[in-house]
Amino acid sequence: MDDSANLSASMCDVEASMLNQNVSFSSTMVTSNGDLTLPKLSVTLSEAEIQKLRSRPAKNCVESPNASADAAESAQEDVDAAEEGEGESVVDIEDTLELTADGNQVKPDFPEAAAAPVPEYFQGVLVELGRRCWTSSTEAQHYTKGCYWSPDGTCLLVPVHLDGMHVMELPGDLYSAQVVQTRPLSKLQSAVHVPEGGTVYDCVWYPHMNSQQPETCLWLATRQHEPIHMWDAFDGTLRCSYSGYDAVDEVMAAISLAFSHDGEKIYAGYKRCIKIFDTSRPGRLCDDYPVKFAISCIAQTTDHPNTLTCGNWHGYIQHFDLRCSHKQGPLFTLGGHKGGITQLRYGEMGSGKWHLFSGARKCDKILQWDMRNYKKPLVELKRHVDTNQRIQFDFTPDSHWLVSGDSWGSVNVWDLKRYGDPSILPLHSDCCNGVSLNPAMPILASSSGQFHFTDQSAQGDHVTFNSSETKELTALGEVNPNEREVIYENAVVMWWCGQSG
Repeated sequence: MDDSANLSASMCDVEASMLNQNVSFSSTMVTSNGDLTLPKLSVTLSEAEIQKLRSRPAKNCVESPNASADAAESAQEDVDAAEEGEGESVVDIEDTLELTADGNQVKPDFPEAAAAPVPEYFQGVLVELGRRCWTSSTEAQHYTKGCYWSPDGTCLLVPVHLDGMHVMELPGDLYSAQVVQTRPLSKLQSAVHVPEGGTVYDCVWYPHMNSQQPETCLWLATRQHEPIHMWDAFDGTLRCSYSGYDAVDEVMAAISLAFSHDGEKIYAGYKRCIKIFDTSRPGRLCDDYPVKFAISCIAQTTDHPNTLTCGNWHGYIQHFDLRCSHKQGPLFTLGGHKGGITQLRYGEMGSGKWHLFSGARKCDKILQWDMRNYKKPLVELKRHVDTNQRIQFDFTPDSHWLVSGDSWGSVNVWDLKRYGDPSILPLHSDCCNGVSLNPAMPILASSSGQFHFTDQSAQGDHVTFNSSETKELTALGEVNPNEREVIYENAVVMWWCGQSG
């Protein structure tokens, strides 16, 4: 009994000594079945509570035969103190709720986060904001391969043939100043440059990229003879890789890439399968979904996150349910293009509408499909495409406007609420292969260039690449018949397409 009293008294001393500071500790307990649990305790006491606990008698620490009577007496004292206004530290949670006259709880009126306004596009004349050009020669043709705005609209990603990938920042004055038609041109510089490591097949931004959160500033790229690489948009360093292997355990290069809408999965299209990687687990671990054709492009709708819409080089569009066995095959297949599918995009056409837009190489039309009734396309939008390269198209955030490049160097603009013939904007002197609309500002980015076939084997034939339309003349003022000139333009340009001052 004495040992028990001494132990209880010592515990009281420990409790009194711990009252001088905030208490925070963790204890480890082992249950009867051997499982380890780690309950955590964190207590913060006010000065009034510390004084009240210190004033309590030691009988609360010493066990006695009259412990039940003492506890009842102490509880009665607390009730009396509460009635006299002394028990201010004990508050019933029900007392904190504001009730209406009928007894229901009043919901707090928190201010709702204001939705970002959708920019108004194509409300005036186009104003050129900045330009960046690359030179070409018979040894190296540095043409662009599309352009991609980041999801927050601060950076533009531009793959360039034989010159890697470039990330360009939006000119700083556009964030605050009003754009006027007399604004001087900005010289676009590469904030990040990833050198050439192989032909870039596809690249995609992380869907939740935000420049205020550096950990989200990244993009994926697949290049020839390489695994999928994740690149840092701040310094261009390689963050990690996702490797796909074939039957003989050799690295395969993905043909197409896509993030899931939540950014947690990566869909990679290969020659005979779709590989699904977990974004948080780089390496070779992935799920395989075998298919019969090479996957040239991938699209996914937010309404059906368990399905994928894929295009292939045979000109077909196939829709897969990833929850089903691959032996079942696609849910349905769409035709309509005469060339390989180069791009698929779902448009936000309103609640309950599930519209897919598709484009193909050497095919002069963009098809709009209603995936609820996919027997035939709803609309055919005409454009001029006579090469095998990917000619991009893009939407405004509200899917009001659709823009597309073409092989003649023009940008075609459709009003999807009215349709009809497009407005044709001749912006480039060479093939316009890339268009991208800034999601935060009324800014259009366009890129130009293509591979020009030259025959240097002919005797006496000489080919020169010029970015102007001047012709070299002989001493007699006549054009040299053995001199063939190629006019090219390898450029990326930013255009203001909103209201200007």
